[in-house]
Amino acid sequence: MPAPRRLFESLRLIVTGFAMGSADLVPGVSGGTMALVFGVYEQLLTAITSVNRTAIRLLGQGRFRDLARHVPLGFVLPLGFGIVGAIILLSEPLGRMLDDPQGRPLLFAFFFGLVAASVVAIGRRIPWQRTTVAAAVAGTAFGYLAVTATPAQGSRTAAAIFLSGAIAICAMILPGISGSFILLILGQYDHVLDAVRSRDILTIVVFGSGAVLGLLLFARLLRRLLARHRNPTLATLVGFMLGSLWKIWPWRACASSFTDTDGTVRCLADSVLLPSWSMTVLFAIALSALGGLLVTAVDRVESGRPAGDSLPSP
Repeated sequence: MPAPRRLFESLRLIVTGFAMGSADLVPGVSGGTMALVFGVYEQLLTAITSVNRTAIRLLGQGRFRDLARHVPLGFVLPLGFGIVGAIILLSEPLGRMLDDPQGRPLLFAFFFGLVAASVVAIGRRIPWQRTTVAAAVAGTAFGYLAVTATPAQGSRTAAAIFLSGAIAICAMILPGISGSFILLILGQYDHVLDAVRSRDILTIVVFGSGAVLGLLLFARLLRRLLARHRNPTLATLVGFMLGSLWKIWPWRACASSFTDTDGTVRCLADSVLLPSWSMTVLFAIALSALGGLLVTAVDRVESGRPAGDSLPSP
């Protein structure tokens, strides 16, 4: 591949990783959605599953050139750089925005438009038959149940943090099911986010170790499903995204709440509201439209790319 082309691909993967990392920081939004929209989802699963005994053996023997051929480092490194960069740069400002009663609806409005447009963009590439419709309905139901689950009061033990990482990472690569929201349900969201903010290395390492194990196991399952039952699996993933829209509707009211162990007030159940017209609401609608337009633009660009990681055309 010519050098300019390699540079363009690396920049594209960094941007994709940044979008994935940004999405995973917001409860209710999944980085897996970004991977699907940007056309790297199956490449991502392939790269993850390439980390196996052969890769470990090559690393142990110092055969780095063979390792680079076995594990697609040209894909993994720029994508990972973008993801880590988003987490480091945006964890603080996004955390503040989520805590701001006026900023939260604006942030969710943007991602609502983004996810809604993703459902349309990916859904139109699936041949809709009885099996795919049934899979999408099941995925929607599961996605809805996942995002309406009651948050727990999470333990702060190393075992609990490790297990939370293993579970949350599965959601992070599932479109529509947010890893951040799974952490919220497990009662670990604030603890993990605070660890990132304060550079708590021990907590980050324990959580990351669980995430690595969960990622390696779950990616293999997803890749096998896509290989054997591609269209129903994609329809299920679209359903996950559709069901998750309930959680990221920008205007909500808390019906009941409880106080977490760290003093944080958690909402047990909330309801969807229809907003009163104001400049803030109009701005939120504009942000939602912007999110949808961005997905549409990315989808058109990716549709014109050479086949390799594209979703099936209708």
